[in-house]
Order: sequence, then structure tokens, then C-alpha cells
Amino acid sequence: MNGMAKHAVACAVLLSVCGAANAQSSVTIYGRADAGVDSPRSGGGSVNRVISGGSAGSNLGFRGVEDLGGGLAAVFRLEMGINLDDGTLGQGGRAFGREASVGLSDARFGTLQMGRIPTPYYMVQSSVDAFVWEGAGGLLALTRNISPTTQRQVLPMGVSARQDNAVNYVSPRWGGIEFRGQYSFGENSATIGRGYGASARYQAGGFDLNAGFQRQEGPDDAAGKVSAMVLGGSYDARFAKFFMGMTVEKNSCVTCTGAIARLPGASTSEFRLTNVGVRVPFGQFTAIAQFTRVNDRSDYTALTGNRDANWIALGGDYDLSKRTRLYFGVGQISNKNGSQYVLGTGTAQAPATLVGSASGSSRNIYMGVRHNF
Repeated sequence: MNGMAKHAVACAVLLSVCGAANAQSSVTIYGRADAGVDSPRSGGGSVNRVISGGSAGSNLGFRGVEDLGGGLAAVFRLEMGINLDDGTLGQGGRAFGREASVGLSDARFGTLQMGRIPTPYYMVQSSVDAFVWEGAGGLLALTRNISPTTQRQVLPMGVSARQDNAVNYVSPRWGGIEFRGQYSFGENSATIGRGYGASARYQAGGFDLNAGFQRQEGPDDAAGKVSAMVLGGSYDARFAKFFMGMTVEKNSCVTCTGAIARLPGASTSEFRLTNVGVRVPFGQFTAIAQFTRVNDRSDYTALTGNRDANWIALGGDYDLSKRTRLYFGVGQISNKNGSQYVLGTGTAQAPATLVGSASGSSRNIYMGVRHNF
């Protein structure tokens, strides 16, 4: 074989090896653009605005997998949140605030990741919600706006959603059951300590049953903690999908800030949300209805009276294609004894400047469009 032939054979071998290597790994770019308009009203005040994330948070992401052989693969995900109304980054301006993780995945044993990762509780909480967090009926839309500078989450662990410095495990699906577990290191933070959680999900025969738990501790025992629990799910009867759930969050953390800051005027804030809902498909259109009972069991430093509330929402989704959806609806919640509940739209919560009503009702009307790519 002459030199030219040997060179050609070597190039062919090299190209075939490179091609095989490329075939064993892939990177996918994906995302979601979600924007709309809404009009939350409370206490005689109102705000008309353009929103981002009224159905689901707008984002841009990169996920990759490399086949290492024998069922083992290396995996990573980098996902940034985007505020579509003004083009800024979500999650407080983090470059990859929705997720930044790397790990190993095995078809037999599951997936182990490290980084900033959504919590097990967050991953199952939407499964009990007929609005799946959308609009003024989604369970994460509820806040308490106490003053033009003070807003507090009713479900702080649901809104914070992710843990830094986390190790996360996701099991394979065994007989319709999937488990998740997570532990995050406090790393000597002055405001928070370790965090941990777990969830279980069963999907079979039209049932989607979920249970999840999450806890964020303060930096020491005296600082308190934030705990969350969800139980419930749905049943798909084909002509309609029925939902039921109970979500409980309790916050005694003195040092926690941001989304998980404790409610002012209470040594411990505790809310229990019990919801029943339905989704009814009519071709490309799906009608949605949900009733939620809000039980306020907070330990206030002064007597307040009963601050429980009834929350009802109606909405609809219209699928223009497999990737593009129109959504719209209305929600209303009662206020009494200074409860000051306010409704936002999905992940676009009501602005803190809209002070909640001490009595009467708060409501929100919304519409928007979501495109996945």
C-alpha cells in the first residue's frame, strides 16, 4: 500500500471514530416564551401590566447526554429564566437560575446530579393543581401584599423551587413509581443551613398520585426552619381530568430572606391549601375550574380573627399547535380580618405595590400566549 493509500485509510478510520463519538453524545437547545397581560385588583387599587410566565416560566436551556456504555451516561442541564416583558434574567438575575447541574444516569439505578436543582417537592406540587400553576388559579399565584414594600409568599418553598449546593437522586420508574431525594449543603451561610426533601409519584391506569416533602433549615437551631408538604394528584377519565390536593407550608425561619422570608407579625406562619379542580377537553380547547380553601394557621403575635379564605378560578387553554397555546381566565379570593391575599398570574405574582384588601375580595383577569421550542 503506497503512502497516499495509507493516508486515505488513516483519515477514513479517524473520521469513523469521530463519527461514532459524536453519535454517542448530544446537546439539545430548548426553551419557552410565555407572555401575556393581566389586571390584578385588590382593596380598591389595580395594576394593568404585561407579564412573563403567566402559564409557565419563560426560559432558555441546554441539556446534554453522553453515552458511556453499559447503560451509563453523563448528563448535564443549564437553564436560565427569562423575564419576557423586559428581557432581564429571572431568579434574581442568575445566569442559569432555573438549573445548573451535571451528573451520571444509569437505566437500572437512576440519576445522580449535583448543582442548583429543582426540589423534589416542587417537581410534584404542580401535579395536584388543575391549573398546573397557570393563571390566577395556579397555587403559586397567591401572595399576601401587606404594604407597598412588603410582600410575603403563601407557599414560599413552592415559589423558591430550587436548592443551591445540592445533591439530587431520581430513581428509575419501577411499576409506575418514581422516587426523588435531595440534600443541599448550607456551606456556612448566614441566612440558611442545610435543606433536604423527597417525593414519590405513581402513574398508571389514569391515576397520577403524588407525595412530596421539603425542608429548609436556618443556619442554627435558634433560626427556625421552613417546611412544606404536598399530597394528592389526579385521575384522567378521558372526558375530564379530576384533581385534588392538600399543600401545607410552615415558616418559623428568622433569618430566611427573599421568597422564603417569614410573615411579619407572626412567630410562625402556616398555610394549608386544599384544592379540587377539573380539566375538560373539547378538541383543541380545555376548560379549567378549581376551588381552593385557604386555611391560615399562623401564630400571630396579636389577635387577628379568622383569616381563612375561599378562592375560585375559571380558565381555558386553546392549543393552536403542539407547541403554541393561548390561555385566559379569571380568579377571585375572599379577604377578611386583614388577610390581604392578592392573586397574580402563574409565576408572575402580583407586584408588592398592590396592597392586599383587608376585607372584601381580590381578583385577577388574565390572558396570554405560550410557545415551546
